[in-house]
Amino acid sequence: MRPASLALLLLVAAFPAFAGTDPGSDSTAATEIVLGDVTPPPPPAPDDFRVQAVEGFLAVRQDGSLGRAVDRAAKLKSMGPKGATEEEIYGPKGSRLIAFDFSPEAIESEGAGHFRVPVYLLFADEEGKVVESRDESLDFSETNGVWVCAARRTSAAMSWIGDGVLDTAESLGVSEELVQAEKHLQDWTIGRKESLAYSVADVAKEAGGRVIVSCLRYTAEYGRRGFDVKTEPLVLSREQGVLRVESN
Repeated sequence: MRPASLALLLLVAAFPAFAGTDPGSDSTAATEIVLGDVTPPPPPAPDDFRVQAVEGFLAVRQDGSLGRAVDRAAKLKSMGPKGATEEEIYGPKGSRLIAFDFSPEAIESEGAGHFRVPVYLLFADEEGKVVESRDESLDFSETNGVWVCAARRTSAAMSWIGDGVLDTAESLGVSEELVQAEKHLQDWTIGRKESLAYSVADVAKEAGGRVIVSCLRYTAEYGRRGFDVKTEPLVLSREQGVLRVESN
C-alpha cells in the first residue's frame, strides 16, 4: 500500500463521525441553520376575561355618568378605585361618558394577578356636544377570581370647549348659520339607540354665499368599546331668505 493511501485510511479512522452516521452519538445531531428573515411567533391571544373586565368597568362608569345627569349616580365607593373623585370617574360636571375604546392587544400583564391597559374616553354635554377627551391608564387586580380596577391615572386630557369657531363665524357674518348647524346636530343626537355626540371644528363661507360647517359625528353602541366617526360637513344656504341645511 502506498504511504499516501495509508495516511488517508488513518485519517478516516480517526474521525468516524465523517465516515457515516451513528444514531447513538450526540456528535451526529443535526443543527438547524436558518438563513434570511425569521418571522417571530404571533403574540398570545388576549385573555377574554380581562377584556370583559375592562369593558365592564367602563360600561358601569358610563351608566354612572348617565345616572349623575338625572341625579341617580352610583356610589363612588362601589365603582373603585379607592380615592377616585366624581369627575375622574364620570367626567367633567354636566357631561356624560359618551364613548370609550381600548385595544385588547394593549393589555399588559404586571405580574401574577395584575394587568394594565390604556383606554380612551370621550365626554359630551347634555346637548351631545363633545367637551373633553381623555387618555387613561387602568390597573386591574384579581380578587377571589374577579378582576377589579385598583387604580387609574389620567395620561392626557384635552378640553374641546373653545370660542374659536364662534369668533370665526362672527367675523364672517354667519353666526346664525352656525347656530342652525348646531341645532341640527343636537337634533341628530336625540331619540336614537346609539350613543351619539358631535363636535364643530370650523366654519367657512363660500363666494356664492353657502356656509360650510366642518364637524365630527360620533356613534357608539352603548356599553361597548369602540366608536365610529363621520366627517362629512354640513352645508347651509339661503333660499328666498330662508336658511336651510342642504346636507346632513
